[in-house]
Amino acid sequence: MRKRAGKGVLSQAKAAAAAKALGKLARKHPLIAAELALAGTARGIAVAAEEVKQRILPHHDVEEIGDEGSGEIG
Repeated sequence: MRKRAGKGVLSQAKAAAAAKALGKLARKHPLIAAELALAGTARGIAVAAEEVKQRILPHHDVEEIGDEGSGEIG
């Protein structure tokens, strides 16, 4: 984590504190840590799937059926 934190002392300290907290959580509450990891992974997959969908299918606004002039009573 510290390597990705950059060169600033503050960012390295934050990364070290986060790593320490994650280690403590995994040791004291392994089931909660696993649940959090799975939830994060599931969210990551959902976001990635949405990104792929947006890149594959062109984004365009589709007008709703039944707008003005369609004869539908609204």
